[in-house]
Amino acid sequence: MQRFFFAESRSFGYRVNQLFDFIQPASVALWNLRWQVQGYVSAVPGATDTELAGRFSHGAGVRANNLKGVCIDTPWEDQLGQFAQIVGANMIALYEGWAEGLLPKFGNPKRATDVQFPTKGKYGQNTRKGVGNALAEVHSSGISTEMQKAFFPTYSASKKYSLAHLDALAALYRYHKEVRNSFMHSGGLASDRAAAAWLEVSRLTKADIGGKSDPILTKIVEGDPITYRIEEAIQLADVIIRLVHTVDSELMYTSYAENHFMELWKGTPGVVRLRALPGDPRKRKLRVDQICKALGFLAPNDPEAVVKLGKNASLLDFA
Repeated sequence: MQRFFFAESRSFGYRVNQLFDFIQPASVALWNLRWQVQGYVSAVPGATDTELAGRFSHGAGVRANNLKGVCIDTPWEDQLGQFAQIVGANMIALYEGWAEGLLPKFGNPKRATDVQFPTKGKYGQNTRKGVGNALAEVHSSGISTEMQKAFFPTYSASKKYSLAHLDALAALYRYHKEVRNSFMHSGGLASDRAAAAWLEVSRLTKADIGGKSDPILTKIVEGDPITYRIEEAIQLADVIIRLVHTVDSELMYTSYAENHFMELWKGTPGVVRLRALPGDPRKRKLRVDQICKALGFLAPNDPEAVVKLGKNASLLDFA
C-alpha cells in the first residue's frame, strides 16, 4: 500500500499504478499473440503478412504489418528488453516530474535536481549536492514538532521508507538514468557516464540497498551497446518508489508541511465545520481521524498533536 503525505507524491503513486496496469497486460498479450501467430503459421506455412494482419489485428484500430517478424523472428528476450526501456524511461520521467513539482516549494528549485544524486561525498558524487544535502537544508529551515508527532510515525511506517539506504538507492537510480540517457541520446551505446555509474554501483550489495537481492545490473563498457533487462527495470521501479516514500516522509514534518496542512484545513469548508471536539478521548480521536481523512491524510499517530495545531489556529473548540 502506498502511503504518501503530499499531493504530488500521491499523484506519482497513481501514475506508477497506471504504468504497470498497462505494461503487465501488454506484455502478457504480446506473449499470447506470439503463441497464436506461431501456431497459425505452423498450420498454414504460406500465410502472408496481409492474411495475418487481417486475422489478428482486425478491429484493433492498429494495422499489424509484420507479425511474422514480431512474433516469430524476434526473440522474446529482445521484446522484454523493449518493455524494460519503456518502464525505465517512464519511471525516471515520473521521478523527475515529482521532484520538479514538489521540491521547489521548499525554497530552492535546485533541490529537484539534488534528490536525483547521492549525498555529496557518497558513491562518487564529490562535486555536487545530493539528496541528503537537500533534506538537511530543508530541515534546517524549520521543523514542526507537532507534525512530527502526529504524522511521521504513520507515514514512515511504510516498508518503502528507506532512510538508512537513501544514498545507495540514489546511486542505483543514477545508473539507470545514465542507461536511459544512453538509449535516448547515444543510440543505445554506453556513454562514459553510464560506464562510470555502473562501476560505482557494481560494488553495492543487497545490504547496501536494503533489498531482498543484490542490485540487478548489466555490465556497461563505454561505447558498447547496452542490454537492459526487464528485471533491472522492475528493480528500478522499486528503487524510485522507495526514494519517493522516504523523501515524502522526511519532508512532511517541516514548517512548510505544517503550513500546507493548516491551509488545507482552513480552506476546506466541510472540515472547518467539524470544530467541536468531544470531551471523551476516544470520540475526540475519531473526530481528529475524520478531519485528517477529509483532508486527504492518514489518521495521525498522535491525535492530540493535531488538536494542538487546530486549537492554536482557532479551528477547534472543546464541546
